[in-house]
Amino acid sequence: MAGIVVLWVAAVALIGYLVYFRYNVAYSGHGRFDFDTFVRAARRVEAGMSPYPRDRQYVYPPFVALLMAPFAHANPRHLWHVWIALVIVAPLVGVGAFVASHASRLSAWLCPLLLAFCAFSVLYTGYWPMSRELYLGQIDTFVFSMLVLATLAARRARELGRSAWIGVAALIKVWPLAFGLSLLQRGVRRRRGAIALLVAAVVAMPLSALIAWGPSAVRGFLANVFDAHSQPIVNDSVWGAPKLLFSRSGLARPMFVSEPLELLAWAILALWVVGLLVVALRTAGDPALCTWNVIFCVILLLPVAHRQYAILVLPLLWTWGVNLLTEGVNLSDGLVIAVVVGWWLLQLKAWPYYGSSRAISSVRYCVPFFADMIACTASVIGARAATLRATRAEGSTSAANVGEGALLPRARRLRCLWSHEVLRADQDDSGNRPDQRDGTADHEQVVHCAGEARPDRGDDRRAKSRWDR
Repeated sequence: MAGIVVLWVAAVALIGYLVYFRYNVAYSGHGRFDFDTFVRAARRVEAGMSPYPRDRQYVYPPFVALLMAPFAHANPRHLWHVWIALVIVAPLVGVGAFVASHASRLSAWLCPLLLAFCAFSVLYTGYWPMSRELYLGQIDTFVFSMLVLATLAARRARELGRSAWIGVAALIKVWPLAFGLSLLQRGVRRRRGAIALLVAAVVAMPLSALIAWGPSAVRGFLANVFDAHSQPIVNDSVWGAPKLLFSRSGLARPMFVSEPLELLAWAILALWVVGLLVVALRTAGDPALCTWNVIFCVILLLPVAHRQYAILVLPLLWTWGVNLLTEGVNLSDGLVIAVVVGWWLLQLKAWPYYGSSRAISSVRYCVPFFADMIACTASVIGARAATLRATRAEGSTSAANVGEGALLPRARRLRCLWSHEVLRADQDDSGNRPDQRDGTADHEQVVHCAGEARPDRGDDRRAKSRWDR
């Protein structure tokens, strides 16, 4: 017990050091480009004007400006200090939610180690995407926390919760709405209400601008969002890399100039990522892992993808790490983990970005993008392989454990199997760990999930399944 307490103290101390160091470096920084954009928009709102018509740089929903408006006339230096503190603390909310959601699957001494590892991976001073985030004063870490909470809801089969958190993220930035594609995963139930909730978030953005500032604000909002699809900067997406490699972009030295090769590269890369997206959605398995894979694919398909967006899919590293700790090592998962760890290590280097010399080869600019492509491919294929293994295991035991449930569609059976595995990892109402239970309640929960009549065991509190909740 004392050793576990020491581990928790050490984990909290490490997080405190990382926060302190990050804050002091950002405190004395000179970036603040996006932060200044937010402040200008907030001052216009505070003055009763729309944040859109005069500032094409503000490409966000009106809620960011509305929330900052009460503080618009504070000393910008003091406001900057509070802002970077929030940007640093925001990912820790996601880290805490992730660790809490997996705590029941891990032994007591692994939980503080997981907390330290997750916090270190995002706040380590050499992690360049986070450095870029703080330099600009961006808001991606707030979106990050919302996405972690969305995947937590997905893991618990609460589709409305997943949709709600994605909708909140879309009220901070517009394009996270595309992450709602994860609701189309094979086997997801009650998706209509979740999709309706996302549609409400889409309507809320222009409607709030219309109510606050009239039709001109809606036109300004839509114009700003549309104009943002083309920016004269390095773009880590399937559309940006070919432009750097095979055209005179003015940002880097191309390999050689060839418009046909540029168009061919666009087509190949786009079709590849769309194929990965389809495979991810057709894989009936861990809904949280599917959500992260969909997020990765969407980022690669964005018209403009910035390097700091890598923060948004960092939990892929954590998810595969937890799977390694809880399910053991096999060849396919080991390869995926090796690739994802290599992807994170690659981001510890400050690769050329916009503002760097135009004489630098475009290949060096594109290294992070191709690392993203490889990591996304490995994760999607790894998730598919894990589902196929679960299918074989479920097929060999379905007659004994599921009975008539074997007649259900395969996607539904796999979702039931996944819910059963998550439920086995959770503590029961009496506080027992999974290794302290017998197999009776587990069998009853699988049978009930498959659609058979619930056994009449009212005195056994463990027979209450997640589907009943």
